[in-house]
Amino acid sequence: MLSTPPVAAPDLLKDNLQGFAEWRVSNLRGDEKGEAQVFLDRFFQSLGHGGVYEAGATLEYRLGNDNGGTSFADLLWKPRVLIEMKKTGTDLSRHFRQAFDYWIHSVPNRPRYVILCNFDDLWIYDFENQMDEPVEKVTLAELPDRWEALGFLLPAPIAPVFGNDLVAVTRDAAADVAKVFMSLKQRGVAVDVAQRFALQCVMAMFSEDVGLLPQHFFTTAINEAKTGAEAYDLIGGLFREMNTVGRTQGGRFAGTPYFNGGLFVEVVPQELSTDEIRLLREAASTKWSDVRPEIFGTLFEGSMDAGERHASGAHFTSQADIARVVGPVIVQPWQERIDAAKTIRDLTQVLESMSQYRVLDPSCGSGNFLYVAYRELRRLEREVLEKIRDRRRSDGLAGQAEFKYVNPEQFYGIDINPFAVEVAKVTMLLGKKLSDDELHEVGSTLPLDNLDSVIVAGDSLFVEWPQVDAIIGNPPYIGRRKMVRELGADYCARLDDRFGPQGVSDFVTYWFPKAHQNLPEGGRAGFVATNTIKQGDSRKASLDYLIDHNGVIIDAVAGMPWSGDAAVTVSIVNWQNGGQAPEQRVLWIDEGIEPLKLPTITAALSPEIDLRSARDLAANKGGVFQGQTLGMVDVFKIGRFEARQFQRRDQRSVAVIHPLLGGDELLKQTTGRDWVIDIPSRDSSDARQQFPEVMKYLEKEALPTRQGAADAENLRNAEALALNPKAKLNKHHSGFLDRWWTLVWRRDALTSVTSGLHRYIALTRVSSEQRGPVFSFVDAAFRLEDSAVAFPFSDDYSFGILQSVVHETWFRERCSTLETRLRYTSKSVFASFPWPQNPSQADVDSVSTAAMKLVEHTGKSFRLGYSLGQQYDVLRLPGHSKLRELQKELNDAVVAAYGFTANEDLLTQILELNLLVSQRESEVASVTGPGPQHTVVTGSSWCWPAPSIDL
Repeated sequence: MLSTPPVAAPDLLKDNLQGFAEWRVSNLRGDEKGEAQVFLDRFFQSLGHGGVYEAGATLEYRLGNDNGGTSFADLLWKPRVLIEMKKTGTDLSRHFRQAFDYWIHSVPNRPRYVILCNFDDLWIYDFENQMDEPVEKVTLAELPDRWEALGFLLPAPIAPVFGNDLVAVTRDAAADVAKVFMSLKQRGVAVDVAQRFALQCVMAMFSEDVGLLPQHFFTTAINEAKTGAEAYDLIGGLFREMNTVGRTQGGRFAGTPYFNGGLFVEVVPQELSTDEIRLLREAASTKWSDVRPEIFGTLFEGSMDAGERHASGAHFTSQADIARVVGPVIVQPWQERIDAAKTIRDLTQVLESMSQYRVLDPSCGSGNFLYVAYRELRRLEREVLEKIRDRRRSDGLAGQAEFKYVNPEQFYGIDINPFAVEVAKVTMLLGKKLSDDELHEVGSTLPLDNLDSVIVAGDSLFVEWPQVDAIIGNPPYIGRRKMVRELGADYCARLDDRFGPQGVSDFVTYWFPKAHQNLPEGGRAGFVATNTIKQGDSRKASLDYLIDHNGVIIDAVAGMPWSGDAAVTVSIVNWQNGGQAPEQRVLWIDEGIEPLKLPTITAALSPEIDLRSARDLAANKGGVFQGQTLGMVDVFKIGRFEARQFQRRDQRSVAVIHPLLGGDELLKQTTGRDWVIDIPSRDSSDARQQFPEVMKYLEKEALPTRQGAADAENLRNAEALALNPKAKLNKHHSGFLDRWWTLVWRRDALTSVTSGLHRYIALTRVSSEQRGPVFSFVDAAFRLEDSAVAFPFSDDYSFGILQSVVHETWFRERCSTLETRLRYTSKSVFASFPWPQNPSQADVDSVSTAAMKLVEHTGKSFRLGYSLGQQYDVLRLPGHSKLRELQKELNDAVVAAYGFTANEDLLTQILELNLLVSQRESEVASVTGPGPQHTVVTGSSWCWPAPSIDL
């Protein structure tokens, strides 16, 4: 939790930051490669840390990237900050994309803030809320006085204070204008007239603050207007001049340039009320140059009542989520072309291709997808121009005049709501000016492009789409069962006539096949949609269609909470229509964990459900052991009477005589009846000295049999050599003869790891297909026969994971079979079974508590004489039972600990996690293996009780 800093802290902190700024000037040249780490370590010291490592941050942090390779962030301190260094003098705006990509891939525990630094300037980003601009820009020299901006980096972090929170500015400005619109509407002004007037006011306020209007004409007019009539004349007059071709020659608005024939083509002045004038004055006082185009999405939403908004399926998506579409669909392929261009001619061809590139959002709403796509393509355009400029300079060539290759007229939009269309046009026009300013473009922005033929009103499902190269968007979602109520029976019937019946698929699915049909060969598209598109009829109508028609899903998010105000989970799907698709596809199982790099992403937004692709996990080594193979069972397995006889003759014998359990005993008995002789020594002399009575017994009962088997083996080997001097000889029984007093396979590792426990987990190797696996704690005094397997964990959390539906699902699919029974194999089942990754303390406690209750319940019945098999057989039949209730509670807790989605295919999710953990291991990243996690709650006490020889 962020705290208030100690009273004495600011003065000391200021002195430290001042000293750091002076030290940098005196000692560093600002070389990114040679001095970045020294700079960062001193920076952390000035903030009050011992240094980078002492704070817990990592230098040169390894991150995956969308190209299947590895990137290195200069510093990553989860979950606080990612810092990327550049050499002194670098224009940090050129590295926004790199910083954002690093941030996207810095999962899990993605840091809240990102800092770009060139040794003199620090640009602080909060990508969750604001992408286009840093929330703060501060120089090193300013840090002593503006240290609050770094509050999140202090040893005892405090809430940072930022001076460039453009989202807050936008939100307030949008609210003011929306109130004006609602007021006009409520007093009878036609909705379309009120909407257009509000947008004209917004454009005027923005224009005067960014210099498109020569003076603050709008602010002056609204401040001077004392009555509605005066507002009618003054504001109406300004809007008419903004729509007059040329520059106004005289009068109070002299110098006003022509804007365009779109937004201002129809001017309907309004005689405003006193409250409306006040609201516009408050709105005009905003610094509109800081307002982001998202204002229009907010304004759009605020000016529609809830019924209209739901009926049209209108949703709004954050820029960070929009980037999950724009990145793979638009940015990545263009970036690859730019990186591959080696000459000025190559780069010029890239620019010419950019000028012909067309993008469509067929459900554009207020234009945010188009806005982000336009801004990103403009940034790429600038990158190419700078490469050309640098190459000309290095080749000694004269510079040439540059002009804009990318313009808003290349970005097409369709929406069924006419007001949304008008908002989208204005959004794009603002985007052009903001891009010009960001990229330091010179030249006239006015007159604004007329986008009336580019962004149009219409029903996308029933109008012809323009020919484009890429399609993006966030189509509307309405569940099939609500479509008739929301859209009308006639409309639904028209959909069926046009597209054919689609079962119970969501409304959003209609956009996928139409988008795919309108893509050129190799063209890309990406949609945000409800997560039902990967399920049932919705999948058949959308993603199955893509796959069946030469489509390739190249990048997807299987499920994530939507960034808008609706409580829905979305899937994001980016695909390509044939062509040369990337060999590696990127699947985000969840946007908060590392993505999988796969050769194929299925229509279920998962890896192929071919469990042969599951990989063994290094973290699982040593987590399961097969029980002991006795060899001569009738010799090494003895009863209680024989065990007591050994004890009476020589007390030392007790050390090598242990209670024994097999698989059947685990399930079908409630008392141990057998013991095993298990001598660990491999030296016969030592064994005779320590356990003379036992060795005398084994010499009589075991040695002759072992000798006979070895002699027979030697005879077979001699016969084989006589026939073939190169024959492969079998020395199996000769090896057993060399240690005739030991078990065939005593499993040294098993006995070693369980010797330090008071109990461990056991399972019969072969389980009934009806009953399934039944795990049990057994006293550590027990040895297990090879008809059982042991898991060296004594805690309830580990028991809970193994006894859960997650592990059983994996077991049933990965096990071998004996007839129809299920056989647990450490290689195919446990070696590849992924455990929850980084579970929270609450998750561990929940699983542990549920497991503890289950263990104590079965233990109570066990003590009453009911074997574990008898207890679990109850679950074969329907009907309420306490055991069924406790098992469900455990299953729910474990599924939650994994972070799995309960209504999605469990096996798919386990396989995805297996591949992710394997991928992280190959990248030498930290993973969570089997065993207890964190501090566990007070545990259960029951286990299979070990009998005493003295009984």
